[in-house]
Amino acid sequence: MISYAGIIMEFATVSDIDRPFTYSIPDKLKETLKIGQRVKVPFGKGNRLKIGYVVSLLESIEPQKYRLKEIKEVVDEEPLLNEEQLEIIHFIVEYYGTSYASAIDVVLPPGLKDEPIAKNPSTIKMVCLNQDMLKVKIYYEANRHKQSFEKQRWIIDYLREHAKEELKAFERLEEVSKSSLKTLIQKQIVEVIEEEMIHQKDVIKYETFKVLNEGQQAAVDYLKALSEADVYRPVLLQGVTGSGKTEVFLHAIKEILEKGGSALVLVPEIALTSQTLSRFKERFGNQVALTHSRMTPKERQRLYMQAKDGEVSIIIGPRSAIFMPLPNLKLIVIDEAHDSSYKSEVEPKYHAIEVAKARMKYNKGQVLLATATPSIETYYEMKEGRYDLLRLDTRVGEAKLPEVEIVDMRLELANGNNSVLSQKLYMEIEETLKQDKQIMLLINRRGHSTFINCRSCGYVLKCEHCDVSMTYHSSTRSLQCHYCGKTLGVPEVCPECGSKHIRFFGSGTEKVEAFINERFGEYGVGRMDTDTTTGKEGHRKILEAFRRKEMHILIGTQMIAKGHDFPEVTLVGILSADSSLYMQDFRSNERTYQLLTQAMGRAGRGEDKGKVIIQTYNPDHLVMDVVRHNKQEFFYEQELMNRQMMSYPPYSNIFSVLIMGIDEGEVIRVTHLLSQYFRYYSEKGQNHFRVIGPSSAVVSKIGDEYRWRLFILGEVRDKLLIYGRFCLNKFYTHEIVNGIKIQWDINPLAMV
Repeated sequence: MISYAGIIMEFATVSDIDRPFTYSIPDKLKETLKIGQRVKVPFGKGNRLKIGYVVSLLESIEPQKYRLKEIKEVVDEEPLLNEEQLEIIHFIVEYYGTSYASAIDVVLPPGLKDEPIAKNPSTIKMVCLNQDMLKVKIYYEANRHKQSFEKQRWIIDYLREHAKEELKAFERLEEVSKSSLKTLIQKQIVEVIEEEMIHQKDVIKYETFKVLNEGQQAAVDYLKALSEADVYRPVLLQGVTGSGKTEVFLHAIKEILEKGGSALVLVPEIALTSQTLSRFKERFGNQVALTHSRMTPKERQRLYMQAKDGEVSIIIGPRSAIFMPLPNLKLIVIDEAHDSSYKSEVEPKYHAIEVAKARMKYNKGQVLLATATPSIETYYEMKEGRYDLLRLDTRVGEAKLPEVEIVDMRLELANGNNSVLSQKLYMEIEETLKQDKQIMLLINRRGHSTFINCRSCGYVLKCEHCDVSMTYHSSTRSLQCHYCGKTLGVPEVCPECGSKHIRFFGSGTEKVEAFINERFGEYGVGRMDTDTTTGKEGHRKILEAFRRKEMHILIGTQMIAKGHDFPEVTLVGILSADSSLYMQDFRSNERTYQLLTQAMGRAGRGEDKGKVIIQTYNPDHLVMDVVRHNKQEFFYEQELMNRQMMSYPPYSNIFSVLIMGIDEGEVIRVTHLLSQYFRYYSEKGQNHFRVIGPSSAVVSKIGDEYRWRLFILGEVRDKLLIYGRFCLNKFYTHEIVNGIKIQWDINPLAMV
């Protein structure tokens, strides 16, 4: 009979206590205690009760010189963690060098207290239209002409189509205004009814599935064959923008559900709209659930228990959804798989794709990476035969890939045009508007002007807390730092020399919006960036207005390039296309190519062929040539050759160390001292890791903290991780450093 338990303390994120502690099991718990449960145990000299997780059960242990402490009580009747999750926790600890407590914390839902997770209620509030449809029709017709009715109109139209929806889930949709919903309820146009919770799953609605073209069907058949073989395999679904990748994995999920399996669908957070959810719900009904950052901790805990109990079969969500405990999980889809948001920048610094692969190895299922522009690392894995490749080379239906034209902005300047638009793009905008079609303009900088410069002395106004120039925002008539949030008024004279010859330089979304409004304002102009999309309804308001053609021109940062499908958009203009080409990051070419390709993909998704105008000061650059002539494979091969020559990923791995502190001299001293440890143990261990640095970080100061970096490169990831952590531990053991923070990561995606 079991008598002892290995327990990880919930707060044990430091190395001294990052291990299982052995406790004895009282007789009253020996029959019921299970691995994965939370328990309360006495800990430390004061024997204060703390929460811990049971990770092992033992019948006997080696004789101890001290008396073991005893488990006091069990928090959860049923285990919160199952066997698969414990395997994933172990994987995160080993693969990312994090603590067990941190790994457990990221796997479980947020906001857990020292009490059982509340069970889902037996009744649920639903929202639907009044059964008196004549009353609804009269109200609709009486108000439809009012501009203030738009939010109510959306709610009524949605409920006409979907009959009824769970109230809390409905309120979380970006498109739903709570005040408009409240008004409709008060006027008895919309009703809130309470229904008994029914855990019976909806049947698959086969009639809603679209007929696949030849390429899509071949992809679905291949995935079906893998599923039937019950084998683990990562698959790259590489399809041009608009090729119907979503329909492929909808069909693939159908096959999984028919066999009693479940599926996870990861999407970048920005793509979590009602449109995404609707495409799944119309086919799978209540088998689908959505998770995202706007949910409260209690809502996420309840969804976690729903998933654990098998009440849902499909969960859609951002990076954190990868840990949802769906039973019999057989497929994980990672949409827009190239997106950097799948890599966590906070502890534990996991990558959702790697966790997905670990889960599917355990479950003998498939990881489907869907993207038009795979990362260089993904492409390399495919070339090496570790990923299978499924290609979709044509757009669905009659849609064709857009025509691409590159405009040399150096010639525009030479011809006296120093505006934000080239003559070519300006004329194309005029022609497109005459045809009553829509336009998207991408400029990946927010604000009005990117810096202020004194023409007399050359002074550039920088943030006093960060090593970056202040950005001018015309909407607030202020200067803002986009790193620490510091704001200043606009100076009338140069702070350095007192000259009045200070000028705004560079262009951002605000400046482009002002320029376009002056010339095409009557057609409706919208702007989409982090300044206009704050708040619950930010994205919805802009995108819905654009979809209804209340605006014909949408200007935005990279968020307009991701996944949006507007059939009326026939022209895409990309301004300052080369702004990210010369950043101090070996991935700059890759990221520029991905952004341009994704933005280009918004054009011509309907019946009319699209056109893309790319403005650049570097028309002969490799990336510009590749996007102009659609030479994707050539680009990837060229990038791989460059990476191999420089020994960068995927041909090596990077252990990144960031050293930060208020005292710049101390930061520099510690960084140089730490670099000596890395070099010494590299030579001593005869591993010959390549140490790059010390050097100032790309952004050398943020929030009054100076930042320096070290990069260590090695071919074998596991050895590099062990070596990197070993050197840091030796450093901490022998050196005393005050006021200095040291952060590290293995294979980071951000190099700033």
